[in-house]
Amino acid sequence: MSLNSDDQTSKTDFPTVDTVEDLEKKLEQDPDSANLHYNLGLAFAHIKQWDKALSEFRVAMKLKPGLLEARVNISGILLQKGDYDGCIEESLKALEFRPDLVEACINIGIAFSHKGVLDQAQKSFEKALTLDPKSVVAHINLGNIYLSSGNLEKAIEHNSRAIQLKPEFGMAHNNLAVSYFQNHEMEKAKTHTQKALSLGYDVHPEFIKQLEN
Repeated sequence: MSLNSDDQTSKTDFPTVDTVEDLEKKLEQDPDSANLHYNLGLAFAHIKQWDKALSEFRVAMKLKPGLLEARVNISGILLQKGDYDGCIEESLKALEFRPDLVEACINIGIAFSHKGVLDQAQKSFEKALTLDPKSVVAHINLGNIYLSSGNLEKAIEHNSRAIQLKPEFGMAHNNLAVSYFQNHEMEKAKTHTQKALSLGYDVHPEFIKQLEN
């Protein structure tokens, strides 16, 4: 279970069976349980108490260094908090032990995107897709990068793939609409704009005006 930025991904949930109170009581009986600290970190993350979640994940890592899920979650929370360098550092440490951690690659890509280092972001998302070709998150982010660089063919390809994998993904329909608009394919742009709106996505009003003109 890991956390990705809501800015460029569909929301990742932190389901937990036990509440914070339940886990804290269990830790009173077994304070050296890495798994209990990890689950308490998940519980805090679920209610967006990021600092407390970080603290619990770090304790879990200290007690059980091989618990790479905790390190990936730390990187995701640092991403949420805007600590992009910290996110990259933690993700790279996780990849040293497990080069196939898709979530770590995605976190690195999003962090580099926020830093404006798009070539490194692109490499990270491409690596994520070699590990998991069905990663909607990687496809939507690559689509964004290609759209920003003017490679409309690739932008359309990746946003279309994201929709194939997740048909009700409003952001992907919006981004595909923008890609088609810039590629002068107006009917397709209008179709995907309407789909994004029907899914509740907040399409930019200026873009809607441009489509209507």
